[in-house]
Amino acid sequence: MKELKILFVDDDIQLGNFVSSILESDYKYRVHFQNSLISINSIIESLWPDILILDVEIGKENGIDHAVNILEKYPKLPILFVSSHTEDEFIIKGMNTGGNAYLTKPFSIPVLVSYIKRFTEKKQQELYIERGNYRLNLVCNDLFCNDDFLKKLSPFEKNALELMMKKTNEIVSKEELAQIMWKSNADVPNVASLHNTISKLRDLFKDDNSVKINTIRGVGYILSS
Repeated sequence: MKELKILFVDDDIQLGNFVSSILESDYKYRVHFQNSLISINSIIESLWPDILILDVEIGKENGIDHAVNILEKYPKLPILFVSSHTEDEFIIKGMNTGGNAYLTKPFSIPVLVSYIKRFTEKKQQELYIERGNYRLNLVCNDLFCNDDFLKKLSPFEKNALELMMKKTNEIVSKEELAQIMWKSNADVPNVASLHNTISKLRDLFKDDNSVKINTIRGVGYILSS
């Protein structure tokens, strides 16, 4: 399982630093903490966090209101609200907005971690596919090897690799690949483009033998792991 990335937004700097330190040292999570909502979408785009821990009251701003916009753009991003507000109206609003949980302050770190695990394990299964030492992000098309970023795949590369990874150690025909890449048959122009795509993917696996793509002459390809 890959390293979990957490985006933690809270205007309490002391609390934020304390919680971040424990999550990083004791649980080996990667935490990005900030005390405002400035450039929140840009940060999500660059970090691609597995979960967002969001304070309800951030200075004069309302974290729940901002969560509405965040979830419109990133509907699969789990959000844990944390707040000193214990009133039902806040909790109900947060959950109705799409929050996965609402923790009242002060909260227990082990309880927080239990929620993090609960809502990220399923997300990782949905958003990533792993074979050997390689991991493909099915949302942003990023390919990693041993958690090192290799390349943002083109749509053709991503679709071809996703299909072969899902059918690991099975022959994938040229026709299957053509259908998922172009929604058409494996005619002559497409075959040339397919060979080029597979060649580019092979280059990404050349330094790590945990995954290989072999050609089955006249039929297609097989990704072995």
